[in-house]
Amino acid sequence: MGRRRDHKPGGKKFTADGFDNFTGRLGMGQDNLLAASGYSPGRYATRSRIELDDMYRSSWVVGRMIDVVAEDMISGGVEIRSQMDPGDKEELLRQMRRTGVQARLTDAIKWAGLYGGAIAVILIDGEDLSTPLDVSAVVKGAFRGLYVLDRHQVTPLDEGITELGPMLGYPVGYRVHAQALRGQTIHHSRAIRFVGVELPDEARRSEQYWGGSMVDRAYDRILALDSATHGAANMLYRSFLRVIGVDGLRDILAAGGQAEAALLKMFTMVRQMQSNEGITLLDKNDTFTTHGWTFAGIYDALQAFSEQISGATGIPLVRLLGQSSKGFSTGESDLRTYYDTISTKQEDDLHAPMEALFAILSQSIWGKPLPDGFDFVFRSLYRPTEMERSQIATADAQAVSALYAGGVITRAHALSELRDSSRTSGRFEGITDQDIEEAKKEDSVPPLPEGRLPEELAGGWPGAGQ
Repeated sequence: MGRRRDHKPGGKKFTADGFDNFTGRLGMGQDNLLAASGYSPGRYATRSRIELDDMYRSSWVVGRMIDVVAEDMISGGVEIRSQMDPGDKEELLRQMRRTGVQARLTDAIKWAGLYGGAIAVILIDGEDLSTPLDVSAVVKGAFRGLYVLDRHQVTPLDEGITELGPMLGYPVGYRVHAQALRGQTIHHSRAIRFVGVELPDEARRSEQYWGGSMVDRAYDRILALDSATHGAANMLYRSFLRVIGVDGLRDILAAGGQAEAALLKMFTMVRQMQSNEGITLLDKNDTFTTHGWTFAGIYDALQAFSEQISGATGIPLVRLLGQSSKGFSTGESDLRTYYDTISTKQEDDLHAPMEALFAILSQSIWGKPLPDGFDFVFRSLYRPTEMERSQIATADAQAVSALYAGGVITRAHALSELRDSSRTSGRFEGITDQDIEEAKKEDSVPPLPEGRLPEELAGGWPGAGQ
């Protein structure tokens, strides 16, 4: 290491730091293949919708890398943590399913990952899509779900948001040229925005304020895997070759006519004999040899390409390609790391949109806002084993029972907590809203002073009044 001086044409000199070995032509400043490598602005797949469509429809690897992340971000669902009636919590989640919110959010995340960006338009019956959304003005039964548009179906408006906030500088709205809402303008407050790969500001501007496709970072690795797979498949056709040496072949081909026809007839008989009797019929001066090929190392090469795609997408092989872990690894640590990544994306990209949708649903269902302190969390994607579920159920039951016995919580609260825990443990699912309501009635009866009996029993109880 150290300073070096290189001579450039024209007598100019420069110095740079780095490792170099002039004699061995090693180092980034020497004339070698590594030094000639580099990165340059390329042909980004993000800008070619047709190619992305073809890749998504025909490449199962591309389909998996786009679908898996979107499905995992939504499939776990949410758990509402608020001072709400359990029945109201269930009604919120039920209406979210009925209006197809989860499915449409999954679609929006998919197309954002594939094309670099997408929006989910909030549909409120009777309201102008070009005006700012006022959640408090949503009337009962007005929410109609979401409509998903990818970046190629809308054009961001030239003017940007000027209000201070997280969307400062982003488009104030979108003009639609898709079939269903063609010609309409969508105000940004009515559009839930998703991007695939976040880009620096200048790159984002060049993409009309969208991000990049997830395919871009893995594009060359996908080509390498598909090329290697097809190459290996073609090699199977050449895995066993039979070679016949024909005496005087050049003379026969040069003569043509009856000689050539006789040669072709001979090979027809060779094929027939080999198919029927396994006999190879040849002239005594001809030769017949076979050549077999092995495929050692091909699987390792395909596996290496698969691992690079897994690294490029951040999705472990067991989830991306459905490959079982090998050796001493169970793949559980890889999945946990991946689930942590999904959890981060949920908090960054989904929490605020879901909070706004819950507020709209509350107005649409009951005509009133959500209670103060309303909050929710995304459920973990990790699925416990049957043994773990049993242990969780036992621990939950013991903890709730102790709190109830100590007078910390009521019977209705205890039943509600046990039912909520069923989402993880799979137990106590049979607790109904009616059970909880009955428990509330029992909890509302004031306790009698010690030694006193209810009035309706005092007159007929043996020994009463004595």
